[in-house]
Amino acid sequence: MKVCLYLEAENVVARSGFRTAFAQHLRALERLGVPVTTDPTDSFDILHVHWFGPRSLYYLKRAKQQGKIVIAHAHSIGTYDFKDSFTLSNTFAPLYERYLHYFYELSDAIFTPSGHAKRLLQAQGISRPIYVVSNGVDLEKFKFDAQAREKYRQRFGLKRFTVFSAGNIIPRKGVLDFLEVARRLPQFDFIWFGQAWGRLLAFDSEMHRALDERPANVKLPGFIEDAPGAFSAGDLLFYPSYGETHGLVLLEAAALQRPLVMRALPEYTAAGWRDGENCLTEKTIDGFCEKIVMLAHDTALRERLAGAAYRLAEANSLDRVGHHLYQLYQALLAIARKGG
Repeated sequence: MKVCLYLEAENVVARSGFRTAFAQHLRALERLGVPVTTDPTDSFDILHVHWFGPRSLYYLKRAKQQGKIVIAHAHSIGTYDFKDSFTLSNTFAPLYERYLHYFYELSDAIFTPSGHAKRLLQAQGISRPIYVVSNGVDLEKFKFDAQAREKYRQRFGLKRFTVFSAGNIIPRKGVLDFLEVARRLPQFDFIWFGQAWGRLLAFDSEMHRALDERPANVKLPGFIEDAPGAFSAGDLLFYPSYGETHGLVLLEAAALQRPLVMRALPEYTAAGWRDGENCLTEKTIDGFCEKIVMLAHDTALRERLAGAAYRLAEANSLDRVGHHLYQLYQALLAIARKGG
């Protein structure tokens, strides 16, 4: 069995979750010794595409014509995760979702990062079999580094208890809530690691005004390649996103044994996040502020939540993800050999 993992326009999505998940799965399969290529013109038995652009569609259709098994990885669901992102995204979201439906239906099977994402796809009427496959987290890469912590704290001028977040700076990620919480908690430092897109591509007047008028305790260094080192500089992850298919940043922070405060979302519950057990969840600005202050002043609570979060990260390690992928590939091959 040989697998082709394909990510179209890899440079374009280099700072996205698509690229991270693709790289994680590639690494997981290589560690397991599964023959794998990233070139769709090579020979292979299974094509596993991680994006849905025109070249992905071409190679998907070609592989189907050649009798190969094709897997579409549904990192995006449609309107749910496309709205409140980029300029005119809300206008084009229904069309975007219809295209995804068409693309996914061409596959033999769909992999998606969470049980919540699977249920949303099923509710859209997707008829292809859907399997939940975690994006995974590399526990060898995401290790807390005390030296890196000091380096990045000096680099970004972080001198107090530091609340961090990460992701594209778009409305859906909860940027406005992050800024408001920082405004109400001037005794802490806040830092957001992530791409700030130009106003032409990601125009939202309220968000851009808030960014321009952000409080002095907020730092926006942009995308940082060394995520483990940069995240080590923080003391607590605050993740106020309004919708995620997986929330990979949560697992990355958990791997670094950072405590987490996040928005109460059904997809997190389905993924194993439990309020008061391995994280704290809230829905309001007041609630977020209360939980952050509580954790800042309770070292024992931070350590207990961080330890439990790390166990969830272990359950999503690359070793486990690699074995899961391999088992699913084998099962799909067996079905195909039996004629359906």
